[in-house]
Amino acid sequence: MNRISIFAVCALFCGFHMADAGVLTSEQKLEKVKAHNEAFQALNEKVRDPFVLKGPDGFFYMTGTTAGTSWGETAGIKIWKSRDLAEWKDLGFVWELERDGKDDWFFDVPLKRTGPMRERTIWAPEIHCMNGTWWVPLSANTGGHSLLKSTTGRIEGPYDALPLMDGPHNIDSHLYEENGEVYYCYQADFIAKMKPDMSGLAEEKTKLKHKGNHPLGYEGILMLKIGDKYLHIASGRYGYEPTDTYDLYYTVSKNLYGPYGKRRMALKNAGHGNLFQDHEGRWWSTAFDHEFFTEGMQNWSLWLVPVEIEETEDDLIIRSKDPRFQPSEDDQRVVEELSKTGPPAAWKGKARWWRPEGK
Repeated sequence: MNRISIFAVCALFCGFHMADAGVLTSEQKLEKVKAHNEAFQALNEKVRDPFVLKGPDGFFYMTGTTAGTSWGETAGIKIWKSRDLAEWKDLGFVWELERDGKDDWFFDVPLKRTGPMRERTIWAPEIHCMNGTWWVPLSANTGGHSLLKSTTGRIEGPYDALPLMDGPHNIDSHLYEENGEVYYCYQADFIAKMKPDMSGLAEEKTKLKHKGNHPLGYEGILMLKIGDKYLHIASGRYGYEPTDTYDLYYTVSKNLYGPYGKRRMALKNAGHGNLFQDHEGRWWSTAFDHEFFTEGMQNWSLWLVPVEIEETEDDLIIRSKDPRFQPSEDDQRVVEELSKTGPPAAWKGKARWWRPEGK
């Protein structure tokens, strides 16, 4: 068989993988959106903790962490906009820490550690449209979290920073709205109703509880309501789990403040993702921290994972349509066992993601 024939056979039988190698074109991405059966890189920009919102104007908006202490050019809030989840327009930085936040609480919190590029940065911003304007929940690498409010009602801003919420600790703020009332959430399991004008908290925080002896997660809270059931999601990477992956976990209740049911892994390799629906009502999750990037791709970037959510009389069941992000039966067995035993004693005083040498 000559070299041309070999190439033709390879293209015939391996074409799917060849087409998927490297950065996809807009047309290829649009086909994957339509098919809703395979995860793909939607934007080849370096970003962690990507958050996608379907806005009131029918566009999708995305933001995320654009810089750490040792990577990224600008610490701030960058927004992208898309009509179809395939082609994304860069709206630029609508708020920058050094330019717009220098007189606010961000520079009052004591430093914990520094990096070669900057001492302070912004982590895990989200974008929401509520009460007639745009809001950005955000947190600082030093600890501490709050909101930015657009003063014009436009997503481009400018934005004012609200005061620090609940002291200079914890991270990962999030907004949940129901029946005209807005709830401020943060870390993995704290929630409190906000004042009607969203200027602050209207009540003391509540720590959400679920069945079992293991925390749901330790960061990245996300709250959703599907039918008459509330979905509480959090993220974590646990060194005592065999997979060593950054994952989404979830639990379900018929009451916002709980109590919630058993802990389960929702999506593997999709830690600090958020779930949202497209124009057809199909579910997707964002993802960024996994091993599925190929040549030419940013290793941290916006991936979209097709998801199914089954609603039963008493439960919600989350499944990935891409097996790379679907927890295995063994994964769920480990999660179930940890709910009984709690975290292993060997991890007391250690980082949750610590793994013994050789593991």
